[in-house]
Amino acid sequence: MQFSASMPRASGRRLGAVLACAGLLLAAALFMFVDRRTTPIILWDESRLAVNALEMSQTGWSLVTTYGFAPDLWNTKPPLMIWLMNASIHLFGASELALRLPAMLAALGTLAIVFAFTRRATRSLATAALATLLLTISLGFYGEHGARTADYDALLCFCTTGYLALLFLAVHRRRPGWRRLLLAFALVAAAAMTKTVAGLVPGLGVALYLLVTARLGRTLADPRYPALLLLALAPLAWFYWAREQAAPGYLAAVWHNDLAGRFHDNIATPGATPTYYLELLFSGLFCAGPLVLFAPLGLLRARGRQRQALLFALCCVVALLAVLTATATKLAQYLLPALPWLAIACAITIGQWLPNLVRARRPLARLALLAVLAAVALDIGHRTLVMRYDLLVERAHYPQARYGALFAALHDRGVTRVTVVEPGIPLERIRAYQPQLRYYALLWNRRGMAIDWHPDATIPAAATALASCDPDLRAALLGPGRRGIEAGGCTVAFPRPRG
Repeated sequence: MQFSASMPRASGRRLGAVLACAGLLLAAALFMFVDRRTTPIILWDESRLAVNALEMSQTGWSLVTTYGFAPDLWNTKPPLMIWLMNASIHLFGASELALRLPAMLAALGTLAIVFAFTRRATRSLATAALATLLLTISLGFYGEHGARTADYDALLCFCTTGYLALLFLAVHRRRPGWRRLLLAFALVAAAAMTKTVAGLVPGLGVALYLLVTARLGRTLADPRYPALLLLALAPLAWFYWAREQAAPGYLAAVWHNDLAGRFHDNIATPGATPTYYLELLFSGLFCAGPLVLFAPLGLLRARGRQRQALLFALCCVVALLAVLTATATKLAQYLLPALPWLAIACAITIGQWLPNLVRARRPLARLALLAVLAAVALDIGHRTLVMRYDLLVERAHYPQARYGALFAALHDRGVTRVTVVEPGIPLERIRAYQPQLRYYALLWNRRGMAIDWHPDATIPAAATALASCDPDLRAALLGPGRRGIEAGGCTVAFPRPRG
C-alpha cells in the first residue's frame, strides 16, 4: 500500500470538519434548547400530539392514535412521530423533554446534513458553518412547530433535507450505488409516514433541477428510481389500508384534513394572500430574509459543484414555494423544509461574493462595506435574541399552559384530588378544546393525582379543591364558603372548615 503526503492532510481536514460540526451542533443545542425553565406544552399543535403519545404509552403501541382514548379523526397524520415520542416516554419517563426529544434530535440531524452537504459542495468550512448558523437562528426552524416543540415538522424537515441531499449526489453519477439510493428512498418513506403529502412535495425540487439541467431523461432511464419510489410509498399505502380497517372513517377524515381540505379549502388561515410565504420570510421566519433576493446572484460567480449545489438549493426552494402558494391552506410551518436550502443558497452566494467585495481596491469602499456588514449582523443578532428570548416565551404562556405548574404546586402542598373548571377554546367541531389541560391531567394522573374537570364555566358543588387557570373564573371560584390561594398562576378554592 502506498501513502502520499496528501493523505495526512486529507485526514486532518476531515477531522477538522468533524470537530467544527460537533462544535456548531453543541452551540446550536445550547441556543435552541437551554432555558431557565421548561417551556410548557404549546397549544397549537404540540399539545394534541402530546396527548396522542401519552395515551398510546398507556394503551400500548397501535396504528390508531387517540385523543380522549377515542380514535383521533382530526389529527390524521401517520403515527411515525407519535411512535418516536412514545418510545422516548418509555425510555425516559413522561415529561415535556421526553416528548420533545425526537424533534430536538431531528433538528440537530438536519443541521448536520446542511453542514456536510455545504462542506462537500464548496470545500469550505466557513461556508458550511455559515449555512448551519443561518438555519440555526431562523425562527421558523427553532420556534413553534420546529426544533423546540413536539410537532411533526422538525422530523419532516430532517427526512426531506436528507433525501434531497442524497438524491443530489445520486443524480450526478451515471450509476449511483445501491446504498445511497436505498437510504434516500428510506427517508422518502419516513417523510411520507411523518406528514403524508408534505413529505413528498419537496421532491419536486429534484424534478425541477433535473429539468433545468437537462438530466431528467437520463435519470428516468434508470429503472431503480421509479421502482424505489413505489417501494417508498408502500408503507404509507399499507398504513392507510390497515388504519381504515382498524377504525373505519379514517380515510374520509384524511381526505378532508390532509388532501382536499388543505389544497382546495382554506381551513386555517382566512385572509392569507398569495405573497403569504414571502412575507413570512421577510418578517423573520428566515433570519436573513432579504438575502433570499440576492441568492440567485451566486450563479454568476459559482462554478462546478458549487454552482450545481446552489442551483439545486434554489430549485428546491422555488418548487416548494410554488406548491405552497397554490395551496389554499397556508401555515407558517409548511415552509420549514425550504429553510435548510435557503440557508445553503445564501451561504454559497455570500461565499462567492464577499471575499472579492472585502478586497475592494478603494479603502473607503472597503470600510463602507464592512460597516454595512457589521450593521446587518448586529440587526440579525438583535432580532434573533428578541424572537428567541422574548417572543417565544410570551407566546408559550396561554392560560391553559399553566395547568402543569398548577398541578405541580398542588402536589407539593399534598393535594391529591382537584376539580378543574376550564371552558377551553370554542372551535367549529369542538365545543371546548382543552388539549393542554388534557395533557397535564394525564401526566399528573400517572403521578398519583386524581383530576376531574368540567368543560364549561359552571362552578360545581365539590368537597375537593376547585381550580381554574381561566382568569375570568376567579371570582366565581371564590364564592361563599370557599377560601382561595394562588398556585402556579392559577386560582384554587378550598371549602372553608366548618365551625
